Amino acid sequence: MSRTTPLLCLLLLAGSARAQPARDVEVRVGKTITVDVGLAQGLNCDDLSIVDAKLVPSKDKKNLGLVLKGKAAGDTYCRAGTGVGQTVLVHITVVEPDP
Repeated sequence: MSRTTPLLCLLLLAGSARAQPARDVEVRVGKTITVDVGLAQGLNCDDLSIVDAKLVPSKDKKNLGLVLKGKAAGDTYCRAGTGVGQTVLVHITVVEPDP
């Protein structure tokens, strides 16, 4: 086995772990929802004019929740987990409140 084989295997595994499909969620303007993101650390969102986003620990402190509050109608993506390890991509659609 060559010296690069373990590194290649690691890169292939890391690439497939990041290729998970996005979770689709919908939230109304002014409302808040929470998405369980496991132990994913770090947060990056595309458009914070559409949604407020923050990571908070669960009540049992075993997982993190991505708390999303709708600000304006539209859609955006947020990724929990910005470093090495677990990541969760969330596609957020914010809709107008019911009349």
